[in-house]
Formats: sequence, structure tokens, C-alpha cells
Amino acid sequence: MKRTAKIVMTAAAALCAMSLAACGDTAESSSKTGTVSLVTTTTTAAPESSEAETTTTAAESEAETTTTTSQTTAETTTTTEAQPEPETADKLAVNFSGKKISVGESFADAESKLGGYVDHFTAKHCTDEGEDDIYEYPGMEVVVFEGKISHIMLYDNGTPVEDPPYAECGLKVGMTDPKAILGEPIKENETDSKYEFDGKYVYVSMEDGKARVIMIAELEEAIPDFS
Repeated sequence: MKRTAKIVMTAAAALCAMSLAACGDTAESSSKTGTVSLVTTTTTAAPESSEAETTTTAAESEAETTTTTSQTTAETTTTTEAQPEPETADKLAVNFSGKKISVGESFADAESKLGGYVDHFTAKHCTDEGEDDIYEYPGMEVVVFEGKISHIMLYDNGTPVEDPPYAECGLKVGMTDPKAILGEPIKENETDSKYEFDGKYVYVSMEDGKARVIMIAELEEAIPDFS
């Protein structure tokens, strides 16, 4: 019994020694290499990229600029409606074969539009100061004083005119009712009448109920005196 126990104890001791030897290797290895530490890595959120920040800032700036520009455009854009042109047409301008001339116009300008005249002569000016140059055209006389048209006379001398001159307002030789255009005269008798119209003076002489002479003048003194 003692022998068996001794053998058992010996075997147990051997096993223990083997076990300790194995453990001793591990412990020795641990002691030589030091304590194995767990390395804890803390992950910190990386700061945003400066490039990303720049891109974002640029995009935001562009968006703000676009918005501001759009707002400015919206504020400054207005709807322009076509406005009627001011009334500047000379209603007493005379249309001669499609060309227009007016009292007060330079005769040098008018002459280039009228072409050659039929006749030319001079007469005393209506104010007795100087002389008028009178140029005759078919159905019309143009009176010039100091280089400008002083008055224009439309007339019917019995010679037919292919394209009779007329005033832009509708006045023309042969018309029967000048009052319909000129209104009430400032002076009249059975055949003659004087009007102030469109800043100028107009004289009309009727014959057989029709206008035979129409004069458009810048000065009232140019109008023939009649009683």
C-alpha cells in the first residue's frame, strides 16, 4: 500500500513538474517580454478638409451672389411700355409732289426738295424792310425772306396741275369748307377769311364757293388786308 501510494505520488509529482515546466516557460516568456498590454486606439474624427471648406465656402458665396444678382435684376428690371410720340408734325407743312416744306424752313433745304422753279422775281417784304424772293412752282408760290421761307401760297390760276400741292392738315385749293379744319376765323367777309392755326396764320380766298387761294404765313402782316 505504501509503495503504491509512493508511486502515485511520484507520478503526480512528475505530472506537476511537467505542468509547472510548461507553465514556467510561459511565465518565463512573459517575464522576459514584459506585460502584454492591449493597445487601445482612440479614433478621433478628422477635421474637415480645408479644400472641402474652401469649396463649400465658394459654392455658398456663388449661391449668395447669384441670389443677390437675381434679386437686384428683379428689382431693377422694369417693363417699358411704348409711349406715344409727342405731337411734333407741322400740320401746315405743304406737301409738294411728296416732298414737305414748311414756313420758317431754310430755303436752301427746301429748294433741294422742290427741284427747279418755273419763275423767280422779287417784291417788297410785308414789313417794308427789305425784299422778298418769290419762287413759282406749279400751283404754288414760295416767298423767301433773309434765306428762310416767309410764306407759301397755294393757288388756282386756271392752269390744271397734275399733282396739286396741299397742306398736311387737309387744306387744298378747291375745298369748300376750310372752317372744318381751321375753325372760326379771326376775320372774314363774304369771300376772304383769316385764321390763326397751329402757331401760324392762314388766309383763304373763296370763289364760287371753293378755295381759290390759300396762304400760309409766319407773320400776320403777310396776310392780305381786307375789309
